[in-house]
Amino acid sequence: MNAPGNMGERPPPKATILNVNDHPATLYMVSHMLRMAGYQVLEAKNGKQALSIAEGRPDLVLLDVHLPDIDGYEVCRRLRNHEETQDLLIAHLSAVSVQREDRIRGLAHGADAYWTTPMEEEELLANIEALLRLQSRAQGAIRERDEFLSVAAHELKTPLTALRLHLERTLYLTTRGATETIPKTTVEKSLTPALRQIDRLQQLLDTLLDVSRVTSHKLRLDISALDLVELTGDLALRLEAQARAVGVELQFELHHEPIILFGDRLRLEQVLTNLVTNAIKYGGGRPVQIHVEERPEWAVILVRDHGIGIAPQDQARIFDRFERATTARQSESLGLGLYIAKEIVTAHGGTISVTSEPGQGATFQVLLPLRRTERY
Repeated sequence: MNAPGNMGERPPPKATILNVNDHPATLYMVSHMLRMAGYQVLEAKNGKQALSIAEGRPDLVLLDVHLPDIDGYEVCRRLRNHEETQDLLIAHLSAVSVQREDRIRGLAHGADAYWTTPMEEEELLANIEALLRLQSRAQGAIRERDEFLSVAAHELKTPLTALRLHLERTLYLTTRGATETIPKTTVEKSLTPALRQIDRLQQLLDTLLDVSRVTSHKLRLDISALDLVELTGDLALRLEAQARAVGVELQFELHHEPIILFGDRLRLEQVLTNLVTNAIKYGGGRPVQIHVEERPEWAVILVRDHGIGIAPQDQARIFDRFERATTARQSESLGLGLYIAKEIVTAHGGTISVTSEPGQGATFQVLLPLRRTERY
């Protein structure tokens, strides 16, 4: 049971801070302030203690410059030169070394910040929180990069393995039949699948390149006037063969008059292709409807399937990177198609959304402005 007046368990600490200071009163006051602000605090009274405790990897080292055994500059330098501690967040806090040259020296030795006292508690806490926020963003970016590389490597490995097997089989056939003519059909049976794997590799590389452009804000649109009805009709001819191959009927309901807007034709084709191929893949073999209409101020694309559907809690996240509505085992995709589609539609000033219930199929809606005053 909770003690009287205790409304619940104490929340977990925001972060762990190593407070290094040889002045007992300052050490106590700063540590007390940090604990009251919700941080877990470790303490060191000299440089050797700081180096030892820092191996436990606190989130921030608050390091005094003047210490009795090793000065703070040297402590910082050693932390940066040690593999286990080289990426720690380090901030100098000094009441004595407050000159411009001191700050330059501290930052040159590897500190991430150099603060001098006296400083109000609110200001010191704000500085600490800002530094931790920057660290959190950097760590998040590294995690995203590592996840990106892991997923990309896994997805690229699959077609590369298949391609190698097909080419090895072709090589075996040619060396085995060095003294006899190999039938054309035999060679085609080995090389045709290899070409398909090369196409798959090209698609994966194009997708990864698009993600790189989006995340670095380098996605460029080649804007011209286009007819969305004509674009969809042309795309229908290319996708119908793919749908027929898996027994799916594509049903197109197009606006009876042209719908003219300004946009990047190839990028909008990419959006529509992604939505239709997803509907074919997850539609359970049932017909897929593609509807194009005009509403006041908007051109509308609706793509509906009658397949497995998407749970309500998944409908927002499927537009994020590496997200799939199905399990990785069910899906062979990178989980990037809808993310790229959303970025392309957003770049056109439009929106993309989905309505669905599990087992009832899904309807994706794309809204594109007919008239746009902002620059692309």
